[in-house]
Amino acid sequence: MTKIIAILTIAILLSGLTLNTSQAAQVSNSMKAQPQKVGQAHAKMKREFEQRLNLSDKQKEKAKALHKQGREEMKPIIYKLELDRQEIEQVKQSSMPEKNKQEKINSINEDIRKLQKQATEVRKKNSQEFEKILNKKPKEELAKMKAEGRARFEKNHPARPMFGGIGTSGFMMMRPFGVQPAKDSK
Repeated sequence: MTKIIAILTIAILLSGLTLNTSQAAQVSNSMKAQPQKVGQAHAKMKREFEQRLNLSDKQKEKAKALHKQGREEMKPIIYKLELDRQEIEQVKQSSMPEKNKQEKINSINEDIRKLQKQATEVRKKNSQEFEKILNKKPKEELAKMKAEGRARFEKNHPARPMFGGIGTSGFMMMRPFGVQPAKDSK
């Protein structure tokens, strides 16, 4: 009986190892499958960005080097994020008890939050490095572009009303089925 348990344990461990190596192969293949060519829309935005900032050739070279360096810093973070997301999917599809699944998913989500925070820090650092290569006029133009972007975001993504929570007035207010609330028509 103990031999059977030992054999089953070894088989389970080996199957887990093969899943991890196949998982790593899937991620590396998906990273390679990303197109090397920059899309036309992205290239157009880049040209407009450079035109508005009126960068010199030297500044463009420095910006390109900073961009390349930033991408290299982000690669391992993005790779780990992809692995963690795939691991969550595998845990969801596994046959382990729900409580263990949720604990494992919570642990992975915590790792994902740390990686996302790390990625944000790298992006901020890269943005600050880029701003260091700008002169006074391009810095002012960049600030204007950021303000325009924020305004465009707020226009396209209106703020949601705060959730008052359970027990507040209007929470789960019953409406007859199929009846929509009246809209103000002006």
